[in-house]
Amino acid sequence: MIGLENRCKNCSQHLLLNQKYCHACGQKSDTHRINFHFLLHEVQHGILHVHSGIVFTIKELFTRPGHMLREYLDGRRKQHFPPLLFVLVMGSVCALIQFFLKHKTEAKSDHTLTTNLSKTEIANYIDFKGLIAYFEHIFEWLGGHLAFTILLMLPIAALAFFLGFRKYRYNYPEWLVILLFLAGQCLTFYVPFIFLSHFAGNFNFLFFVLCWAFVTFSLIQLFNSRGKWYVFLRACWSLFLSYLFSVIYIIFAILLITAVGILLYGYDNITPKIMNKL
Repeated sequence: MIGLENRCKNCSQHLLLNQKYCHACGQKSDTHRINFHFLLHEVQHGILHVHSGIVFTIKELFTRPGHMLREYLDGRRKQHFPPLLFVLVMGSVCALIQFFLKHKTEAKSDHTLTTNLSKTEIANYIDFKGLIAYFEHIFEWLGGHLAFTILLMLPIAALAFFLGFRKYRYNYPEWLVILLFLAGQCLTFYVPFIFLSHFAGNFNFLFFVLCWAFVTFSLIQLFNSRGKWYVFLRACWSLFLSYLFSVIYIIFAILLITAVGILLYGYDNITPKIMNKL
């Protein structure tokens, strides 16, 4: 007869006497009543586990990025921080630093533009003051949520690199993972540039050049069986495709945002007027 102490308390699966984890659900076999020691251990374990995982991933991305990406795609993933969470964490770090360094100044509205637009005939149908504030709010939010902005652009970039390296064995979802790690790499690299830009001037151009250098080096190391110049040219072609697709994507997004803004800030007579024009 099997006693209750020899079963998993989570799923009731039979356990061996020396088994530390349940082979069915993964819970620890040695569970006891929750006390302050348990809570302290859980907090300590959670913090150290997350910290060690993200530090290890950052170290790998800056020392052997291509080899690390290949190993992760081949299945060696336990030590690494999840790529999507990695981008969100690093994006949050950048956003927090920018928030604390940002001057508490009020945004200046372009009153001249609003005044000139208010004199046109179309001002009878659209609240331009509200529409401009609507656009300012969207762009300010995107600028303050860098990780979310990157995640919006990553599917387009992944498609471009998938097509640029289409002769290689990696599929589109794998390219999403590759670019998530490389985006996290660039966000990590962006942290010192936030301080530089705040205290010493604008260094964005240098940041983008160095980011491209890191990405290219990572891809050359990832595809080390090919010649360096061949991978470099493929990377340049993929970058061109990425910019091309991004322009189309951004134009479509602006048109969509503008349409929503007109519906939100257009007066009641704008819809019949548009229908008559059509």
